[in-house]
Amino acid sequence: MKNQYELLNGSSVDFDEYEEIELTASEKKRMKKRLKREIKPARKKERPLIAAAVLLLAVTPVMMQNETVWASAVRISQQIGQQIELLMNKPEGSLSSYKKTVNETATDQGIQVKVNEMMLDDGQVLLGLTISADEFRRTALRLNRDASIRPGELRVKIGNMSFFDSASSIREEPVKNKDGSWNYLYALKLTQADTDGDGKIDVEGYNVLDHIDPNKNYQVSAQFTNLDFEKNPGQTKSGNYRDSYGEIKGNWTVHTSVNGSKIIADTKVYPLNKEIPINEKGIEGVLSIKEVRVSPVSIKLHYTFTASKGNAQFGTQVGVTIKDQNGRNLSESGSGGGTDTVLEMDEEYQNNKDVTMLRFIPYVSDYENDSSKDLTSDAFNLKVNNN
Repeated sequence: MKNQYELLNGSSVDFDEYEEIELTASEKKRMKKRLKREIKPARKKERPLIAAAVLLLAVTPVMMQNETVWASAVRISQQIGQQIELLMNKPEGSLSSYKKTVNETATDQGIQVKVNEMMLDDGQVLLGLTISADEFRRTALRLNRDASIRPGELRVKIGNMSFFDSASSIREEPVKNKDGSWNYLYALKLTQADTDGDGKIDVEGYNVLDHIDPNKNYQVSAQFTNLDFEKNPGQTKSGNYRDSYGEIKGNWTVHTSVNGSKIIADTKVYPLNKEIPINEKGIEGVLSIKEVRVSPVSIKLHYTFTASKGNAQFGTQVGVTIKDQNGRNLSESGSGGGTDTVLEMDEEYQNNKDVTMLRFIPYVSDYENDSSKDLTSDAFNLKVNNN
């Protein structure tokens, strides 16, 4: 049975059905900490549950109010499968030197999975996908006319390294293609690796760009062994939300190759080595920030909080907010886990070229009592993007 949060992967939202609500700073932090705690259980193993956080935290009032943005989104939606950067709100073709045109299709069970583009980023791989099904298969599944078939869990092999059972996110276009197919942007974290070929994860916290030769081309396979679809309401009798989704098992594997020289050259690692003592709201310990990694696509931050008093995971939460040089919070997704005494978090932020400085602000937040405090005296700045 699927985890209820996995069902959020690939879901879409009609924003016209919702009113705009302005959240306070403390409410935003409470929401973020709740999402983090749901995204990943209290263990090291990541699960593919990030899409909801990516979607929710990326939405801003400006997006909701600006008709030009939504008009542009309709145009973009017709090209998502062909242009990875468009859905990431980047100029068309701006990532062309980092991505590869694949245009390969795998067919099984009457369903075609086409990989249009692939891009290797720091700690993740991005796939521009198009999924379509013949009329016989759609009829057999009793799919509604507008129902989509969504990608399931992805396994990627780069050279002799296999990546699976990691966090992933799926962005689905708001409008299907004229031929009835759907486009997706699929991002798989390359943070857990099977490096010895035994089919088991043997390395966690993996940085793939640190382990590949920039002068070498690597053979790549991208494999889906299941796809998901939303059942016709008439097929769902229990009323249980989880029962409204079905699974199609098969083998959809596409082969290509990748060279990481360009993304490696343009990914910067900034050592921080910050040790910040925390003594606030009944929680004491040390917040450790080792480094921040900045690629043309993403900004990644890993931090650890070790508690000497209080609970590191529940009650008062300790974390880090990142703002740009204009004081704007960067859109983020995250995953984490740990124990009562140690909390580890991996945050990812979208990198826009207009970001020239990052401001790191530690905070403590108690969502039970609706309170939050920025530790501005411990904040620090970092210039990025060649500035």
